[in-house]
Amino acid sequence: MAASDTSLFIGQSPLQILNLVEASRAFGKRGPLFIVYDSEEIRAQIESLLKRLGITEFHFQKRSLWFRLTFPLSLWLRFFPLRGKLDTVFFGTYTTWASYLINLLQARHHVLVDDGQKTIAIITAPQTIGLGGSRSRSMFSRAYVDDAELFTFYDALAARHGRRATPNRLASVARQLMAGGADGVPAAAAGDIIFIGTNLTRRYAPMEAAVARVVEHAAGRKILYLTHRHDDPRRIADLAGRFGFETLSFDLPLELVFHRLWAEHQPAVWTFGTTATDTLQSMYGNLAIRVFRLDPDGFTTRRLAESFDSIYALYRDNPRIELVDVREAPVAAEADS
Repeated sequence: MAASDTSLFIGQSPLQILNLVEASRAFGKRGPLFIVYDSEEIRAQIESLLKRLGITEFHFQKRSLWFRLTFPLSLWLRFFPLRGKLDTVFFGTYTTWASYLINLLQARHHVLVDDGQKTIAIITAPQTIGLGGSRSRSMFSRAYVDDAELFTFYDALAARHGRRATPNRLASVARQLMAGGADGVPAAAAGDIIFIGTNLTRRYAPMEAAVARVVEHAAGRKILYLTHRHDDPRRIADLAGRFGFETLSFDLPLELVFHRLWAEHQPAVWTFGTTATDTLQSMYGNLAIRVFRLDPDGFTTRRLAESFDSIYALYRDNPRIELVDVREAPVAAEADS
């Protein structure tokens, strides 16, 4: 670390990295990114993102079997010189290795940045995701998460639940990414429908019926399905072939891809529910989104059903979201928003 660095930024996904860079700028804090990644595909996506954002101070660590077995020793050797010397640790994950590292560092201030749906659970029901319990002093304790300030799109929700929060609107990184463009991404036509994918192909049993109802609502218009990185590609390809929609996959961040697809002609945007809608609506003040509410009995786990229910509950108070039950029949000759 440079002498002027006062912080460390810890993450493991492209979304977390976006929010960590924004947090660095919003809080006026400097320091390197420490990124633990699972696959070379994820590393390439993050490297592309960092290059576009002009970030040069970062360190990658593969989450290999060797790292999982030896991280207490390797992180101790690498980071012990910083113990007690950092002003702030910004983090997007509280997985076991991250908890060990954050407890090792003993920074004066902790800031948790958004990580999709999990952020809502952290605020509203921490006990469902292993938080809000023991205050042990072990190196693997997660008590720091309960005490951390949040840098979040859900600052109003956090305030209602008594959590300290600074609003995150991705203003800085959004301007930079949109100015940089996204070569090879075509603009969608005004009559198209951009459907933002969600990680459901293996986790929602009646997926075929849900897709069929979406296609029925589309009434012949082209659907451009933006695949989620955890989608089962064979399942999506099969559904696309059977129902006649087009799939699009990109290595670029959704926020950058979306700008090129949507901004010029502003076609309709639909989804089954994803916290990406909060990010995008913060970036685009006139963006309206139709959300198809899935049957809670169709999810493969109760926890997942509760997670989506918490998202849908937030949508009910959002005037720019149209919440439609997936089982509802479309209105004849409906004009879309």
